[in-house]
Amino acid sequence: MYTNYTYQRRYVYKLQKSIHVRMDMYTNYTYQLGYVYKLRKSIHVQLSRLVTTMPQFNPNLPWNDIPELPPAVDLESHAILKACISAMTELSKANALVKTLPNEEVLINTLPLQEARRSSEIENIVTTNDDLYRAMASDKNQIDSNTKEVLHYREALWEGVRSIREGSTLDIQLFEQICSRIFDEKMKVRNGPVVIENRATQQLIYRPPTGYGNLIKLLTNLERFINDKTDEFEPLVKMAVMHYQFEAIHPFTDGNGRTGRILNILYLVYQGLLDVPILYLSRFLIQNRDAYYRYLREVTENGNWEQWILYILKAVEQTSRDTAGKIEAINRLINNFMIKASGRAKAVEREGFVDLLFKWPYCKISIVERELACSRITATRYLNDIVALGLLEQVKIGRENYYINSALMELLSE
Repeated sequence: MYTNYTYQRRYVYKLQKSIHVRMDMYTNYTYQLGYVYKLRKSIHVQLSRLVTTMPQFNPNLPWNDIPELPPAVDLESHAILKACISAMTELSKANALVKTLPNEEVLINTLPLQEARRSSEIENIVTTNDDLYRAMASDKNQIDSNTKEVLHYREALWEGVRSIREGSTLDIQLFEQICSRIFDEKMKVRNGPVVIENRATQQLIYRPPTGYGNLIKLLTNLERFINDKTDEFEPLVKMAVMHYQFEAIHPFTDGNGRTGRILNILYLVYQGLLDVPILYLSRFLIQNRDAYYRYLREVTENGNWEQWILYILKAVEQTSRDTAGKIEAINRLINNFMIKASGRAKAVEREGFVDLLFKWPYCKISIVERELACSRITATRYLNDIVALGLLEQVKIGRENYYINSALMELLSE
């Protein structure tokens, strides 16, 4: 029917769009799912008539012929749509739970920092929770290099969130902005080649595309796919496709993995699925690292998108469930803190004081002074009163006194 791959891809895309047009006739999502499944059987019959001539992957050569998006395959099979419902349900629950906290700012320095730590760990940049949260409250000159890199990741994540909230789209400029913040230096789309090797064996794994013009062409196609609001693909499916394509293009000399993982979270914020970047998918990716790379290679070598998309949907579902559990546990800690301190320490009557002890797991007198606009004497008294109740632990490190919310630190380390 079609022998040219580009024509095949366009034909399949038209078939996929026709499904979404016909879905508009149904307002109930369950009926939509059943109707789409019937249409899928029809589309597979038509697809079977196509002569597939997808560009062949050769690991010894730069993959300059990465197929443009959307892929010429069925991205929303019955299995994928079913998994999508589960993932969206759990993600919605986690996002809704943010509103149950007395102050959602409690999460600003906790869960997003866990994503920063786990994502950096994938790149062998390892630090501890204690180092991280102590560094948040310390002078930057006192921070070790690995911890600084993780904090840069956190800054990049929040810079991206601010850009999205101010109306930015996910585009090449934002990609460069995120990568630059991670390295704390200007990063641009690369001009030269890069290779991906096994760190342990130095075995060649993948040669990303080369040529600045070719990279810009591929990235432009990617940003058009991301920001296209007419294709009506499920947002989580698009996120999975986006993540694969970004990593396959590998636009920077370094930092592609971390940048790509930040873009996942930013896309959820961009789509209105997350109000605060609380999801740390990197934990799931670390726990299932072999599968992550295996399914990436399956897309590259065989065009098998379904297993990759199902993997990402499972990551969202599981991580959302874990995140919801963390938020509920933080809520319980705050409630228990209030029960134990109420009537026994005047500090808890001061608006914002309890919140800042959960916003800053490692707190200092100067932080209380700044955030409550109070004197050093008052800040010191507040903290010491809570220490006396056994709700904070006072530790001297160097010349600094830190007031540690040990119960919160234990929860964040689970």
